[in-house]
Amino acid sequence: MSEPQSLQPKYGRRFIVNAILLAVVWTLAWMWFNAHVKPHISVALFSGVSFATLGVFAYGAFRSFVDTGAAQNIVRERLRLKSTTMMLAAFLSLLVFAYLTTFTVYFNAGGKFDVVKLDVIGKSSKKPRPVELTSAERQKAVSYFFAFRAVTLQVSTRMPNGYAALDLPLRRGIPTQLNVPDACPEKPYFLVRLVPLDDLFKLRGRKEPDPSYVVRVFLPGRPQPIERRGLSFHAIYLGAALTDLQLQSKSARGSVAELRNRLRAYDEMSNSDIDSIVADWLDDPEFIATPELKEGQKVRVEVEGPDGTSETTVRVSAKLNDAFLKGAVE
Repeated sequence: MSEPQSLQPKYGRRFIVNAILLAVVWTLAWMWFNAHVKPHISVALFSGVSFATLGVFAYGAFRSFVDTGAAQNIVRERLRLKSTTMMLAAFLSLLVFAYLTTFTVYFNAGGKFDVVKLDVIGKSSKKPRPVELTSAERQKAVSYFFAFRAVTLQVSTRMPNGYAALDLPLRRGIPTQLNVPDACPEKPYFLVRLVPLDDLFKLRGRKEPDPSYVVRVFLPGRPQPIERRGLSFHAIYLGAALTDLQLQSKSARGSVAELRNRLRAYDEMSNSDIDSIVADWLDDPEFIATPELKEGQKVRVEVEGPDGTSETTVRVSAKLNDAFLKGAVE
């Protein structure tokens, strides 16, 4: 039985080297195109036709007009040339350059949300780039080409609320996958919950706020207070933007231990009375939108009413800080 014949005498060493180089260049080019370029080509450009379908059509058209046997012979002859080696080496150098200067991130929407809106700031740009993911389009790519320096993105979540900005370093040539907003850290909120007490029990049962009361909130770093006319027998949340307060108040609904302990100081109150009063406070809360509070800050609240002006100072020391309002000076 004869030994298998070596490929080198049949094709030559340069042919084999060029064939390997061609396979490497083709594979690297295909991978780079699919990872960094293809996601940005609009599907509408092809009227919904996939790249695979276009490839099959192009190959069929090529075979219709070109003698594939003759084309293969031309390729074989080219693979034996030294100039082909130099050309493939040049293409390989260009691909290495492309990989080293291209950064791409894929944003994938989490399954919990139908719409995710992001602001993405990258490179030296200060203007955010909006990215919106919907139930119809769950993934979008953002790419940076010819980027010689390392790219770190700042990803801010506009919708849904409650997530802090994320600094995301990208990798050269290799796309980064990011599930949003799950990968973003939850924003730490420090809220103040103002609860009417003592002589303000007379507000209980009113359908509209009593306009004879004025609530003033003094915040750190702001010379003028936030003033609100009218007071009702509802809890007032402050310490963040309105949408964030509305969201956080739902999770704070279960934090009632301090409120119940304060009401237990009234000897005549039964457990059912306490439950009813807590429900009046928290079932339909009110909100005062403010800049986000930080741990250690102090908030001063004044209540001006028919019986005078009372003052309450709250030191922000926890995620939720309860304070009790009084309608008269002691």
